[in-house]
Amino acid sequence: MKSYMRKLELLWGLPLFYRKKKGAPLESFGSFLTDDNPLILSPALADRLEEKAAIQCFPVIQRDEHQVYFACVKTESYSYYTGPVCIETMGYARLSRYYRAYGISSVREKPPVRMTLEKLLTFICFLYELLTGKNVEPDQILEENRLLAIRPHLWEKEETMLEMRINEEEAYHHTYQEEQFVMDCIREGNVRDIENRLEVLMGMAGILSAKEQNHQRNLAIVAVAVYTRAAIDGGVSPARAYRLSDLYINRIDRCTSIEGFVEYTRSAAMEFTRMVEQARSKKGDSNYTEQCKDYIFHNYHHKIHLEDVARAMGISHGHLSRVFQRDEGMSIQDYIQRFRVERAANLLKYSEAGFAAISEYVGFSSQSHLGSVFKKYMGMTPKEYRERYKEKEFRSETKGLTSSIK
Repeated sequence: MKSYMRKLELLWGLPLFYRKKKGAPLESFGSFLTDDNPLILSPALADRLEEKAAIQCFPVIQRDEHQVYFACVKTESYSYYTGPVCIETMGYARLSRYYRAYGISSVREKPPVRMTLEKLLTFICFLYELLTGKNVEPDQILEENRLLAIRPHLWEKEETMLEMRINEEEAYHHTYQEEQFVMDCIREGNVRDIENRLEVLMGMAGILSAKEQNHQRNLAIVAVAVYTRAAIDGGVSPARAYRLSDLYINRIDRCTSIEGFVEYTRSAAMEFTRMVEQARSKKGDSNYTEQCKDYIFHNYHHKIHLEDVARAMGISHGHLSRVFQRDEGMSIQDYIQRFRVERAANLLKYSEAGFAAISEYVGFSSQSHLGSVFKKYMGMTPKEYRERYKEKEFRSETKGLTSSIK
């Protein structure tokens, strides 16, 4: 049943909780975080929902003073809860009041899940029938909970939104096809067609207002991640692909304009496509360089001996050293050090792990060894790098959490 409920959560995009008796802590099915959920933080809210569910015929749906909805379905053995859900967009002031009311401490103040009233009611009806075997209609739930009056107010707005959504879904269908064309171009190293495909795709996506910066940043990062996978499918070594991915994600993370996000997305697609084209055209000795990079990518946490790398590839370490130096313009040892420094830089920026833990994780013999090599490549100490580049949002989101990188 838990596995089934987790799928139900993901399908509807709503958190579900349950407990066997009143007063017991609510348990999660595991698909959603619980540290900012009022049902978890305010036990009295769950108690009120369960008390009401025990005396009425149909599921409970409650709207609080912030216009946020919670629901409870009670069976003979368990009580099930869902929420919070908002039907309309919450302004900053109302969102702040909502967070304070439930004692939620969050710098981001992320709004609750948003969906139409009809979709929320359909979910509650489905859950009720699944758990009890009894049928219930949305109007019966609203009537039982004295909420019928809100429906006329929302109906006209939802009708308009539905019409807009139908038009948008048609556009999304075509956008999805163009995305597949772009992905095929990257996998095939098709430099000739990728630019035209990107033009069509970017034209469909458009550039949104500056208020959508965070959204666009996330889209750009996801796009780079998908391009990376397509390039690997096309024959690029994982080490080389992930290295370019890290480069673009760091650029995107520091970008502050919508135009910049779009340009980085376009540029990344072009560069990954060229990388596949080059990988397919390379033959003979150069393939040893890519195999060596892959070996380093999978083993950089540990001490790497050149003899072990060459033995794994079936060639002499002298030949491997010469080929690698020719292809990369640096020795294998220098490449390993630079690779480890890049991984350490990511951990310094995106985690709360200590310097000693990071140095051990990325394969340096000591914290001081990391410090000297890091300064050689980055021009500053690990501490200076973390203070300069660690984003405030990562500081706040990870505060109080234990970062484990082992």
